[in-house]
Amino acid sequence: MRRAGFASSNSRGDMDMDAQHTTTAEMNEKQKSRLYPASGGLSQFFRDTEDEEMESPPQFMRDKWKKLVLKHSAVFEAHELVGDSKWQDIPMELLVRILALVDHRTVLVASGVCTGWRDALSLGILELSFSWCGKSVSMLVQSVAYKFYRLQSCNLRRCTLLNDQAVQAIARHCHDLSSLDLSNGRSSGTRLTDLSLVALANGCKLLQKLDLSGCIGITEAGLVQLAESCRQLKHLNLCGCDNAGSDNALKALAQNCVGLQILNAGWCDRITDEGISAMAIWCPDLRGVDLCGCHLISDVSVIALAEKCHRLRYLGLHCCRNITDLSMYSLVNSRKYRAQGSSGKKKLSPSGSSATARSTVTRSSTGSCSTSGSSSNSSFQSSNDSSTTTSTKSYVQCILSDQDGYGLVSLNLSGCTALSGQAVQAVCDAFPALHTCPERHSLNVSGCTNLTSVHCSCVVDRGNRSAIASRLQQQ
Repeated sequence: MRRAGFASSNSRGDMDMDAQHTTTAEMNEKQKSRLYPASGGLSQFFRDTEDEEMESPPQFMRDKWKKLVLKHSAVFEAHELVGDSKWQDIPMELLVRILALVDHRTVLVASGVCTGWRDALSLGILELSFSWCGKSVSMLVQSVAYKFYRLQSCNLRRCTLLNDQAVQAIARHCHDLSSLDLSNGRSSGTRLTDLSLVALANGCKLLQKLDLSGCIGITEAGLVQLAESCRQLKHLNLCGCDNAGSDNALKALAQNCVGLQILNAGWCDRITDEGISAMAIWCPDLRGVDLCGCHLISDVSVIALAEKCHRLRYLGLHCCRNITDLSMYSLVNSRKYRAQGSSGKKKLSPSGSSATARSTVTRSSTGSCSTSGSSSNSSFQSSNDSSTTTSTKSYVQCILSDQDGYGLVSLNLSGCTALSGQAVQAVCDAFPALHTCPERHSLNVSGCTNLTSVHCSCVVDRGNRSAIASRLQQQ
């Protein structure tokens, strides 16, 4: 009995030793996976993210998934007949189409399943977002950037711990990138410096859309180097980049990025008429210019934009107190140039937009329209007034999407106290797409006590109808 007990105690001791060795081995593997992530998988920090677990996909997504699998069921049946049916045998096209229905986090997880899936996703995934990621965003981007070398659109909006190393990894591997969102609203704005802009200038020369709003760590030198290399830029958001937004930077952009269409230079208080005039001369295809908070600009800038940029659709002049009636009348006089430029194009509606766009507005005005604007106070898709409704955003967004349209469709004059009601009313009459009515609030005159009498034709017609109705009731 003692021998049996002794043997039993020895067996227990062996089991304890084995368990201890197993635990130690598992700990070593975890440390290795954390320090040295495998090329085909995800590192441990991604598994330890503080984000909550993903919710189960909705019913409509599961139905789509089932239909896609059934559509390619013949492929799986063939494998079953042979007897070698495995999950690795999912066709590349089917895998990409399935993962197009799930969130971007699941796509990253799928890229670490095996080399076959990684290669398939590298070829098929062209758009990726990291905005869901938490504190580990920079390490995650650096570890997976090489897998998605064909990426064309990357969203890093509001990634508070994003640093230069992550942007450098994207620029090093994703040479086909055309759209990049680095907009930051909080502490992350100080983490990105000119190193990020230099990396983009060297590796992403096909950039067309770049959002740098809130990146207060970048400077004029970095923006100049970016402009000299990325000459295909069409949309650039510099809102809040007061260290980078300057006349020299705008001149570099104007001379190198002549196809620029949208420029947001809001709250770059060093910008003067010299920089805006250069943009108007060198970039005649400008369609949206936001100068909100640029208190140094005057009528010279607006006159240059009115005379040179005949396709200007949106103009933001919030709190530009040096703007006078001269700017308004220059916009009115520019209408004849826009009318001449529209000859030979498709037929336009009286408001300067196409009939197709107008019908689209009518259909979507009752629905919701989500806008992915930055954390800044200015936006090309809506006015700065907090009372702007969803239908207003839909209205302005649909008309701005009309690439062949001419004429102002959105004008922000809030805080421009030097303007008179007569001059602003002339602009409103010259461009019927400008509305003061709540349904399509595209002319913002909030804070201007001198402009309370400015009304669009909708308000006037509504007032006339109300007056006629009241007279009929009295009779």
